[in-house]
Amino acid sequence: MAHKVSDKILYGAVGIMEIVDIREEAIGDEPKRYYVLREVNASTDAQTYVPVDNERLVSLMHPLLSKEEIVALIEGDDGFPEIEWDENNRQRSEGYKAIMESGDRRKMISMIKSIEKMGEKRARIGKKNYISDDNAMRRAKRLLQLEISIVMGITPDEAEEYANCGALA
Repeated sequence: MAHKVSDKILYGAVGIMEIVDIREEAIGDEPKRYYVLREVNASTDAQTYVPVDNERLVSLMHPLLSKEEIVALIEGDDGFPEIEWDENNRQRSEGYKAIMESGDRRKMISMIKSIEKMGEKRARIGKKNYISDDNAMRRAKRLLQLEISIVMGITPDEAEEYANCGALA
């Protein structure tokens, strides 16, 4: 899929980005074409350069969902895939990273639900959830809520409330 300037995208696990330019830059030995990305709602003007010819990095650039897709996602009409809990913390973290980079919002919600379920299970025996799991869950929730906010034209707080009334409840 060809991206264009002003497109807003989900860029892997990094965040919601806007393509602010597509230009040739001499970063390194020879000039290359880059997508120039800036994080939406960021407090800085930091930019990320993604080589147009780098298939792996470009594959992390996912279009935002449509309003209709968000409604279907929040309503959970077609269910969510089950994510099997991996007892190995490192492998589990790698799995979370792969889910975030895939851009599959249904899997992201499944990941959140899985972490919440394990947190509840651990709380019943007097233990806290693993910090790495909680961090992954918060990041996924934040990205989903920001996407909902942008696409639906509502504030991040309204997006959180909207999400919590549906799939993320």
